[in-house]
Amino acid sequence: MGRGKRTSTDPKTPARPLRASERSLDGYLLHTPRPAACSPAAPKMADAASSTSGPDPTAAIARLELRLESILAGMPTKTDLADMLSDLHASVHRDVEEVRGEVTELGSRVSRLERAAEEAPPLAPANPEAYSELRRLVDDVDNRGRRNNLRVRGLKELDPPEQLEEVLCRFFNSVLGRDPTSAIELQRAHRALRPKPQDGDPPRDVVCCFASYRLKEQIVKHSRNARTWDFEGQSLELYQDLTPFTLAARRHLRPITQALTLRHIPYRWGFPLALTVRMDGATHSILRPRDVPDFVAALRLPSVDVQDWEQRESRRPGGPARSQHMLQRRGAEEAHAGPDRDNPDEAV
Repeated sequence: MGRGKRTSTDPKTPARPLRASERSLDGYLLHTPRPAACSPAAPKMADAASSTSGPDPTAAIARLELRLESILAGMPTKTDLADMLSDLHASVHRDVEEVRGEVTELGSRVSRLERAAEEAPPLAPANPEAYSELRRLVDDVDNRGRRNNLRVRGLKELDPPEQLEEVLCRFFNSVLGRDPTSAIELQRAHRALRPKPQDGDPPRDVVCCFASYRLKEQIVKHSRNARTWDFEGQSLELYQDLTPFTLAARRHLRPITQALTLRHIPYRWGFPLALTVRMDGATHSILRPRDVPDFVAALRLPSVDVQDWEQRESRRPGGPARSQHMLQRRGAEEAHAGPDRDNPDEAV
C-alpha cells in the first residue's frame, strides 16, 4: 500500500452488457400493443438474460409476406390498368367525335349562308299592274298627309333667318284682305329641306301647315284670282304641297299639257295624280303611264314621247343613301316643277 494513496471502499459497478436489438418489422406493419413498463423492482440483470431469447425472425418474415400478399392482391393488375385506360380513351374519343361533328355541321351551315349572301335575291314575278296600283296608293296616302300644307315660292331668305310665321301671317292676311295683325294659326312653317341656295339662286320654298283645313281652303280660293302676289316688294306664288312623285309625274306629262294648251283644250289635274280632259261629252284621263297612248289617240294629239315616271322614280330597297348632290338636284327639280303657267288649274 503506498503512503497517502486513497483506498476506495465502494465496490466497482460491473460493466453492463450491450442490449441486443429485439424489435421486429411487425411493429411497423401491424398494430401491436406496446409491452408494459418494466417494474422498478425487477433486477437489472434480467435484461442480460432476456437478450438471448427473442422472437423467431422466420415467423415475422412469414407474417410480413402474408401481409404484402394481401396488399398486392387488392391492388389493380396490369390488365385492370389497361382496361381502365382503354375505357378512358374510348370515352374521350366519343366526346371528340361529337365535337368534331358539331364543328363540321356548323362550318357547312356558315358556308351555305355565305353562298346565299353572295347570290343575288330572286326577282319577284313581274306584275306591272299591281305595282302601279300600289305606287298610286302610297302616293295618295303621302299626299293626304299634306292636305293642310301650302308652299310659298319667292320669299327671300334673310340672314339671320326671319320669323317665318310672322311674315306668313301678314302675307296670308293680305291674300284674304284682312287686317295684317289678324291671327293665322299655323302648326309649323319651315323652308324646303334642301341646302341653302348660293347667291343669285332662287330662294327655297316655304312649307307651312295650317291648323285649320277650312282656313287653308279659303286662302286657296282667294289665291285663284291672281298667279302672283306683290308682298313687301316681293313677287310670291302659292302652290299645293305635293309629293316628289306627283311632281315628277306632272313634269313628265308636260309635253301633253303643252299640246293641250296649244289646241286650247282645257284640262284639270285630279288628286293625287290624274290628268283629265272632258271633250264631246266624254272624259279622258291619264292615271298611269300606260294610259298615255290611248289618251293621245282619243284627243288626236301629235305623238309625244312620255317616259315611264313610275320606273324612273322608284328606288331599289337597300340602295345607297342620297348624297348631297342628289338632294340639291331634287330641290332644284321641285323649285322648277311648279304648275304649268299656261293653265290656271295647275295652281292652287
